[in-house]
Amino acid sequence: MSSALNVIDPELALERAGGNQELARELYQMLQNELPNYIETIQQHYNNGDFAALLEVVHKLNGSSTYCGVPALKEAASSLESTLKHGPESAYAIGLSNVLSEIMRLQQTPELTL
Repeated sequence: MSSALNVIDPELALERAGGNQELARELYQMLQNELPNYIETIQQHYNNGDFAALLEVVHKLNGSSTYCGVPALKEAASSLESTLKHGPESAYAIGLSNVLSEIMRLQQTPELTL
């Protein structure tokens, strides 16, 4: 699904940072630093069946992705958030898999090049 989107869009990252390159890099690095925590927390809540807590974490990831110029992760997180709010529980695993895949793709690009 979201793998057709760019992992990183430097122009979008710069736009979201108001044209400030240092801020764009800082926001991106903050997200990179949080990715391992997101993976652990998302998996934990899913495995425990705590979908309310999972929704909260995915919502935060969606928001963070908005400001960092990472369209593929943003789309995956947005889709999972919507599924957690409105979709059947049977669809959660697919959305979760997409989010985790996009996090792993993003982790392979540890620095934002502007």
